[in-house]
Amino acid sequence: MSDPALCARCKGARRLCGRPKCPILERIEANIKLLERIGKLGAQLYGLTPPSTLVGEYGYPKVNVILNIPPTAEIPADEYEVPEKWWGRKKLEDIIRLRSMLIGSKFRVGIKERDNKLLEAAREAAISIKPVDAEAIFKRPPRFRLSFDGIIAPLGPSGDVKRVYIVGNPVVPRRVDQLMEDEDVRASDAIVELYRSGISVYQIERLLSLGLLGRKRDRRLVPTRWSITATDSVLADRLLKKVREYEEINEIRIYSSEYIGNHYEIIMVPGAWSFEMIEIWLPRTIWVKAEKPYISVNYELHDGKWRKEGVDGGYHAMRMPVLAYLYKERRQARVIAIREVSPSYYAPVGVWQVRESVRAALARGYEKKESLREALYDISKRIKTPMNLVLANSYLLRRMLTQEDLLKYMRH
Repeated sequence: MSDPALCARCKGARRLCGRPKCPILERIEANIKLLERIGKLGAQLYGLTPPSTLVGEYGYPKVNVILNIPPTAEIPADEYEVPEKWWGRKKLEDIIRLRSMLIGSKFRVGIKERDNKLLEAAREAAISIKPVDAEAIFKRPPRFRLSFDGIIAPLGPSGDVKRVYIVGNPVVPRRVDQLMEDEDVRASDAIVELYRSGISVYQIERLLSLGLLGRKRDRRLVPTRWSITATDSVLADRLLKKVREYEEINEIRIYSSEYIGNHYEIIMVPGAWSFEMIEIWLPRTIWVKAEKPYISVNYELHDGKWRKEGVDGGYHAMRMPVLAYLYKERRQARVIAIREVSPSYYAPVGVWQVRESVRAALARGYEKKESLREALYDISKRIKTPMNLVLANSYLLRRMLTQEDLLKYMRH
């Protein structure tokens, strides 16, 4: 049972929660340095947007749209919105500080609205693959805040704007331009075509979110949280159609990675495609106040059956890079993806770190194991959760172990 007065008794100094840093103080510290800058800004901001945009979901179908602009040129603009380059290079506190320095130029608009100059400006910035000069004129100075979310990256201060101008020229890839202009292509087909053309998943998410893809009658703003999950899901489903046709791998493999308090283990076993995500939040992590770990399990089987309870963006952010890897290898497999979250992950920074951590694990190569039991024994030495607890919550792992034991019996 957690103590509701723990933070009050601790005051950030005694680390009574067991975390290496106080998340409350870290958030305050991240914004303190901006206070003086924001005060000097008044009601006008000029700078290079990475580009960085966000579409909210509150009040849907009328939503907030935000164009983020840093108030300083001390840091290169493209560092604020490049998850591919953050992984393994930026610490958790670095990411929080970076994101807290972005000031949001916010306005409200209907999801199907077309003739809106503020929305046109945000879209003009979002299509660029390089930073763009932008100017925002606020109704009043931006409000001091820092918010965290399990799906999207942290958000810094924001303020309602009267006008937004894109001063520089966006750099737009030809295929992006073509698919934005083509209003007869379905959004799902446009997503796949952009991915095949080498466009970053993160830019595809922006384009979908700002209603720039799809058939004319279907185009609308999509909350960023939804667009992130939709992009992963669409790409994975399309890749899976091909992966199902490939030969099975012929060995048991383990892939591992660790980043900002998140540990990942990917097990691949010969067999027809199936996938299970086992997500473990250790005690004293941001969502768990109990003394026991919280374990969430979701899976899909080869016949298409899913356990969909609580499936969120994290599941799809794991599944997509696994299928992209198998597609590249022209193989299929039964896959178990384990994510164990420790107390050092004291503030959520979005599912990009799930996607990039899985990619990193797969890119590093694998260890070959003679049996699934040997693989699990090896993993048990790297995670803090007892393996019997993992197995007690798993469906696919226990099923595979039973089959492995049966095969051994038949051989004898």
